[in-house]
Amino acid sequence: MQSLSNTSRIVADELRRAERSINLAARDTAQFLLTTLEATEAHSLSAAMTQRTVKATVAALSALVEGQDQMAMRAHLFVEKVGRQLGMTETSWGENLPKPSSASLEEIDFPPIVEVTSPQG
Repeated sequence: MQSLSNTSRIVADELRRAERSINLAARDTAQFLLTTLEATEAHSLSAAMTQRTVKATVAALSALVEGQDQMAMRAHLFVEKVGRQLGMTETSWGENLPKPSSASLEEIDFPPIVEVTSPQG
């Protein structure tokens, strides 16, 4: 059972690392968008000059938010559910981070996974 517990801890750590990476990427992308808009204003540039950059950045931010939704609302809950089915406890997962209640898993109607594509151009 120790091996299963170690594997579960590794999976949980990697999941939290992936979720944190998405959060940091979203933060950095939002900061880039803000910097781009501030530079446009500070130098009195036409919005047309930065429109493609702003549009692409907003699309990237949207994709990150969608990815965050997939990780936090789908993968995380599925991993938690499987862990509970295997008899894992919060201690087995290695951290006492907030966990969704068991009841919340049964109440969630998970939509099918959709592939996120960014707009062209």
